[in-house]
Amino acid sequence: MRPIDKFTVKNADKTSFDAGVFVMFYQPIIGRDGFALYQLLRAFPNQKGRLSDLLNHLDYGLNDLINGFDQLSALHLLDIYEDHGELTLDLQSHLTPETFLADGLYKQLLVAKIGQPALEKLVRETEFSGQKISKKFSEVYRVAEIPETSVIASPTDTTLDLAAFKTAMQDQGVQFANETKDTLALYALADKFDLDWYQLFKIAETTKNADQTLNTANISRHLITQNQKQPRLLDFSKAEQALIRTAKSEKPEALLAQIKKRRFDGHPTQKEKQLLVRLSRDGVAPEIQNMLIIYFLEIRGYSNVSDYIEEQANRWKKDQVTSAELAVKWLATYQRKQTEKVQQKTKSQQKAAPVGSKTPDWYDPDYKNETSTDQQAELEKIRRQALDKMNGGE
Repeated sequence: MRPIDKFTVKNADKTSFDAGVFVMFYQPIIGRDGFALYQLLRAFPNQKGRLSDLLNHLDYGLNDLINGFDQLSALHLLDIYEDHGELTLDLQSHLTPETFLADGLYKQLLVAKIGQPALEKLVRETEFSGQKISKKFSEVYRVAEIPETSVIASPTDTTLDLAAFKTAMQDQGVQFANETKDTLALYALADKFDLDWYQLFKIAETTKNADQTLNTANISRHLITQNQKQPRLLDFSKAEQALIRTAKSEKPEALLAQIKKRRFDGHPTQKEKQLLVRLSRDGVAPEIQNMLIIYFLEIRGYSNVSDYIEEQANRWKKDQVTSAELAVKWLATYQRKQTEKVQQKTKSQQKAAPVGSKTPDWYDPDYKNETSTDQQAELEKIRRQALDKMNGGE
């Protein structure tokens, strides 16, 4: 480097800076000269000049300036690019106290300068009396794809590394369907289910759409299923076990074709195929699609899968039916309720006898007429007067 070399400062206006944090954590390591250089680069007029301008402001030699550049770059406060005597200085924000102390190297550098007792005074207090009642992000800011459901895992504070997640997406050719909407959903999922970016991405890979776009609704259902207490296969009858295995092994379009061929000697219509595509896009798992097909064609006896399948899918979504096992339980409950309704209707019809076939409920066999002779005569007089008026009399 030479004093006549030109420099340009980049991103100075985009760095976050807390003087208190910088003085307590960075200055002991880089010294006052390094601190002054960082501050000067943040405020340098027009962000352009020659190195001689920096030397004049700081009032020290070229070697001291080079040493300052080295210190700042070593602590990732500055990245330096050289191109034929012209320097680009890319300023970086300093770390937060928690992040700084979480870095073993930075922590030891600071201990070497100020000692362990002084360092302990900088550590943020984290132990408090009482029960923590703070809300999690996913509890306050609702995201459409994330339904309310209990989570088995113990809650922790999880922060999604979105940059790492995006890098993995690029590497595997996965794209956002709607970046703003998907990003909010990813943060909510990571927060709700206590996942790091890698765990979440591995699930995103297996639940993505056919066009390689993220399907956050699929991710949500996958995680809910994982966290739900699922019935054991042995808890079902042999017929139900066979039904569950079919739902889990067959592709929805293939199962639809099989049932329509066997029951109606027909084939799936274009509309039915489009319905299945919409269900997949909406995050309905293949095994749930298969259970819906069985429900409408086998149980309800429909000859075609109509738009009602989406309505039923939403009902199952609301009831958190996320697996073939839970769908079979739902259907068993549904059939039991339908049977009870038929039985109740039959009983009520048996109770409703024809008019005149039995003594009215209001009939009282012990009733006694206690009206006096004078009262009966007065009632008879009133009755006759009413009849005379009806017949045109006065």
